Amino acid sequence: MIDKQHLPNDKSVLDSILQHANRHHLSKTPALHEVEKAIHQLKNTKATGVDGIPAEALKYGREALLLRFRKEVRRELCNVLRQDLELHTRLRSALTIETNVTIALNFFATGTFESATADISNISQFCAQRSIQQVTNALYRRRVDYISFLMRRDKQVEWQTGFAHIAGFPRGQDAIECTHVGLRAPQHHPEIFVNHKGFHSLNVQFVCDHKRCVLAVDARYSGRSPDSFILCQTSVPALFIDPNHDCGWLLGDKGCPLSTWLQNPRTAAEHAYNDAHSGTRCIIEHCIGIFKQSFHCLDRSGGGLQYTPERVSIFVVVCCMLHNLALMRGQPLKVELAVPPDDEKAQEEEEEEEDHHRHPARRCHRQCNPAREVQTRLIAARFT
Repeated sequence: MIDKQHLPNDKSVLDSILQHANRHHLSKTPALHEVEKAIHQLKNTKATGVDGIPAEALKYGREALLLRFRKEVRRELCNVLRQDLELHTRLRSALTIETNVTIALNFFATGTFESATADISNISQFCAQRSIQQVTNALYRRRVDYISFLMRRDKQVEWQTGFAHIAGFPRGQDAIECTHVGLRAPQHHPEIFVNHKGFHSLNVQFVCDHKRCVLAVDARYSGRSPDSFILCQTSVPALFIDPNHDCGWLLGDKGCPLSTWLQNPRTAAEHAYNDAHSGTRCIIEHCIGIFKQSFHCLDRSGGGLQYTPERVSIFVVVCCMLHNLALMRGQPLKVELAVPPDDEKAQEEEEEEEDHHRHPARRCHRQCNPAREVQTRLIAARFT
């Protein structure tokens, strides 16, 4: 023990201690973008700190719970589902309809496990699971009210005008693209769900218009299914072959077979055609990017969904409904889109080309084909 009474009183000793320069910038209040960056780097599904707040609550918090919907839009959603959900809310211990909807929206936006969603909402995991299931099933039963692909004359004219204003591609009506939604390995035949990137997924086909509204979605097929195969199994080709169709084109990538009603990229020689095609078709890539960032449960960066393929398929359709609802009510889901680097795009194009060679029966004939003739005439008339 040191006797404090016998310590030297010469305070000049303190002056001999090496002093570091004051870092005044550390005493400043952090800027908003610095706080947001630090919060965004937090990892999901980790143990909470001493404050007991999950990382998901900080990362998504207010925006996740509200899903960027205004109060009147959320109220409308509750009223639409009231008839289906009120049967489950008559019990004394049941949650309100508003609470059930908020829990489901939070799950769709965060993409976390049900336990994390329960922690954010301060309820048990069983209650969170039941709320998500009830709201999802109720929304899925009303999918035709929010997702429809009707080939009306007025709609076709609107689509062609909208797409022409993007990059000058004539008579483009809709854009088509497939994307992978990660999920856990299914119990039966898990190998068919492994995609070319090496993880289990569903290969989901999207069709959107010039306003990024989802017109059609098909989430029934495994991650190994080629894009061309999925297209042939859906009702999309029949809509464009229908006599009521106004001779407009569906814009796809190399994974889609060329047809008299579907235009895909040509060789690098037709620069003007390819520029107009890619500049117009990027609308579907933006749509999917906004879609996955708004509904983080479908983005693999948040971890694959721990559900069966059938359940994940329903989640995809329900999120498309919510996406369209936001657009219909004039409240687009604005997020920052990460543009993939050029080498990543090139790799995807090479993989698509390899898929064509692996499935020659699903590949369009490149010579003496009516579809090729239509495309050649289009290039000669508008891009030369």
